[in-house]
Amino acid sequence: MTPASPTTTAELVQAHERFTATAAAVDAGTQDVREGLRWLGDRGLLRPVGDRTARVGRAVRLLRAVAAASLADAFVAWSQTMVVEYLTCCPPEPELVDVLADLGAGVLPGATALAPAIADAGGGAPVPVVAERAADGWTLTGPVPWASNLFPDAVVVVPARTDDGGRLVAALRLGAPGVHVAPAAPLLALNATGTSSIDLDSTPVTAGAVLTRDLPAFVGLCRPTMLLTQAALALGVADGAIASTAEASAAARSGPVAGVLGEEHRALEAHRDAVADELAALAAGLDAAEPTAFAFARIDALRLAARAVELEGLARGGTGFQAGSAISRRRREAAFLPLQAPTLLQLRAAVAAQGQRRDRF
Repeated sequence: MTPASPTTTAELVQAHERFTATAAAVDAGTQDVREGLRWLGDRGLLRPVGDRTARVGRAVRLLRAVAAASLADAFVAWSQTMVVEYLTCCPPEPELVDVLADLGAGVLPGATALAPAIADAGGGAPVPVVAERAADGWTLTGPVPWASNLFPDAVVVVPARTDDGGRLVAALRLGAPGVHVAPAAPLLALNATGTSSIDLDSTPVTAGAVLTRDLPAFVGLCRPTMLLTQAALALGVADGAIASTAEASAAARSGPVAGVLGEEHRALEAHRDAVADELAALAAGLDAAEPTAFAFARIDALRLAARAVELEGLARGGTGFQAGSAISRRRREAAFLPLQAPTLLQLRAAVAAQGQRRDRF
């Protein structure tokens, strides 16, 4: 029987090694990122096991290990994890039970398109997709400006607004009528992740495919998981950069440059350990923490990743400027992290609106 979760260091090391071996090919587009999803699914690492606290702690550890090897693979796994979590937190109708099983097995891609919901729930622009009543459910019309894992037959979780001012969240399939996926535009990184936009034109969803009619409560329930797992992506990228810097520091051995590099590397390791401890503590006390603590945790992780890839680039010199190097790839990957919704700017605005500030690092 395959393990239900990565409970040992050996299992996490195995995942890291597997995705390290394919990172360059995935980045170059010569290997299908869905092979990694199936690898995780075959080992039971995507299935929803245990209570919410256990699931989040497991996801943080796993995504960190994968992101240290390849952010593209970790980002796809993150999207899968969140869709599984949405369907687990909102127990699905019978028609979605098999869908949840296939998502957990890694054989069916899951795409989360909740960025507009986060903005809407925070008082920003309303979700652009409109839901209209139909005989057996709803039809959805409007744009989904950004989503990943948009592979054939993927399950997409989409928020929509109703004509009475309400909100709902529904699951639909990319093969459904009226679903139009735009050709993917070239990205600086993560080109393998099936990232593009969708236009919905009277796309039908049954009543049983609606996960919730209470968008604020849904976002409030899922936001801590989302922020902690996003922070895990940044922590993993930092892990990769810090390990690379350690190799450069060891090679430098002595002299003024080696002294400066060693001092900054040790400071980064301490920062990394503090962020890792913070994520673990928040995952363990998911329901007891202040809401802003999750935003601060992700902000801390983003700052860490930015510092780590910067120091790695300095330590590696010209090698890191080669387009095909892992150093260059991490720098491109790290440029995406603050743009993932909720963006770093949105997080900073949210904590500022609460009158809170923290300059820990």
